[in-house]
Amino acid sequence: MRRFAISLLIVLLGGSSLLLWLMLDRAPAIEPPSELRRTDLAWVKSLFLKYDPRRLTPDIVQSIRLDEDELNRLLNYSVELRHVSGIAAELTPGKATLTATLAVPDNPFGHYLNLTAEVADTPDGIRIDHLRLGDLPVPAMLADWGARRVHQYLRRDVTYAALADAFTRVNFDENQATLDYRWQPELLARIERKGAELLINPDDQARMLLYAEHLDTLLKPYPHGSTLSLAQIMPALFATPIQNGSDAASENRAALTALAAYLAGVSLPNLLASDGRAIRRAPRVLLSLHGRRDFAEHFTISAALSVNGGSRLANAIGLIKEEEDAGKGSGFSFTDLAANRAGVRLGEHATGSAAARWRKSLATARDDAALMPDFSDLPEFMPQAEFDRRFGPVGSPRYLQIIQRIDTRLAAHRLN
Repeated sequence: MRRFAISLLIVLLGGSSLLLWLMLDRAPAIEPPSELRRTDLAWVKSLFLKYDPRRLTPDIVQSIRLDEDELNRLLNYSVELRHVSGIAAELTPGKATLTATLAVPDNPFGHYLNLTAEVADTPDGIRIDHLRLGDLPVPAMLADWGARRVHQYLRRDVTYAALADAFTRVNFDENQATLDYRWQPELLARIERKGAELLINPDDQARMLLYAEHLDTLLKPYPHGSTLSLAQIMPALFATPIQNGSDAASENRAALTALAAYLAGVSLPNLLASDGRAIRRAPRVLLSLHGRRDFAEHFTISAALSVNGGSRLANAIGLIKEEEDAGKGSGFSFTDLAANRAGVRLGEHATGSAAARWRKSLATARDDAALMPDFSDLPEFMPQAEFDRRFGPVGSPRYLQIIQRIDTRLAAHRLN
């Protein structure tokens, strides 16, 4: 019996090794996307605005149409956010071929899991016609059966079920994908809550809620509609004792996120701990930095984007906002861009190796100058024509000189 058990174990280990050898590769099938350009991020933003569900009539079937290039740009954006190694789609009439590469921990068999799936559109949804994990083919019937079982399991979640029911038809054509859906207003709040649930682990959610509650307590004594300096609130927020089992970086991330959510008009308690529909809530007390409310928003929101989405993405989003303002808003402002970069720098350091030291510095800040240098001497409110005349295109030597001035001033700041 013992000899049989040992033989069985050897067979199982050998079979597992063979499967891993077939499934894993030493090279990615899809290379990681090149660095996201500002134009890519601007396009994603315009896409979301074009199909903004808040502007749609409920219960009317709507359609999203994307060509192959647009679909892959959107997939590359998801790679940037979710750290998938690479993903791409190829569209043909009635079918889509999806190829994805996921990095796996170090092992003797390979560093990448390459997946290729061919899916067909049908009147009832989509069907998996082919699936391959590395060099291991998976029978289509088994793959499709497994996908349907997963779909049924996921439908236990009310948000997934409501979202799945909203999609009425997927159609693949030559170089184009069309998604028909019927929008319901309550879906937006459900999706936002589900996104927070999936992207923020329970411990971080609990920390964010504690800081949101603490921030509310700090602001209660002040009259509705009044304006306070950020330096009147931020030190007390960061003076909160670190919870048992937590660390300075996690606490700083939660505090910055709670502060940014408040300034952005998002109620974290309603987002993370409620099933109501109202997630947006205008700030009861306004906050400013160097006498400017927009500086406080740029500074804190960029810091939160940095700690949650990466500094490169935060910087790019900040630049896009200024380019949009130059074209049709208040004008391009290096002052706002400087506040963005200061917030990104804060986010990087507050969650880095010196997080505890930065927390102490924020807790002892006594004025706005202790949080961010005064950039009021920089050019601002420039329409596109004036910006082009004075500085040329973004990335020109004259533009980069101003960016260098900003970064030099930040490097010399007391928080550095």
